[in-house]
Amino acid sequence: MAQLAMLARAPSAPPAALALTMRLRLETRDAHDRIKANPQLQRLIAPDLTREEYRALLARLFGHHAPAETSLAEAMDLLPPAMDLPRRLRRTALMAVDLAALGFSPVRIEALPRCAGMAVRRREQAWGLLYALEESRLAGPAIACHLSGLLGLRPATGAACMAPNRSEAGPLRRGFKAMLDEAGAIGELDAEAVVDAARLAFERLDRWVAGG
Repeated sequence: MAQLAMLARAPSAPPAALALTMRLRLETRDAHDRIKANPQLQRLIAPDLTREEYRALLARLFGHHAPAETSLAEAMDLLPPAMDLPRRLRRTALMAVDLAALGFSPVRIEALPRCAGMAVRRREQAWGLLYALEESRLAGPAIACHLSGLLGLRPATGAACMAPNRSEAGPLRRGFKAMLDEAGAIGELDAEAVVDAARLAFERLDRWVAGG
């Protein structure tokens, strides 16, 4: 927060001088804020959330994350091997496990509506989409805590996807930020294209969850 306040007071810090993760944070903040304010996603922390409503929201999220993670997995060669995508792209599988625990059959899970996959043909698109997915998991621990207290849901009974990689979440996030900033600093990426891809990914999630 202190760093953001300093930037707000700075007279004219050129975007190119910022670390790429900071530029992403600043230039996608409005899109990210819209997701946090999305009425459907707000229901995940509502005091009157029901088990049935949670199941429906989880099914909707599955419909977004499944094609998004598939798009990244198919473009794995656009990202550094050290990114270790299989460790990061686990939420779709965990959502399927959660849906099964909540009463969905494998056939019903497979038939769930899915968002059209995001095209990932350039490194910038891969980085932007992965940034959006990384950011989307930040609220997971708080949601998991709420689900546990309100509905009695635990990782084994329908809430595993909310806090995947719990024990290694910090190192994974720091590693992602370090690799993205390094790629930006050495000129491997068109920063504006990464920002555009991240904004598109946030907007697609917002529209999909809202039912659009």
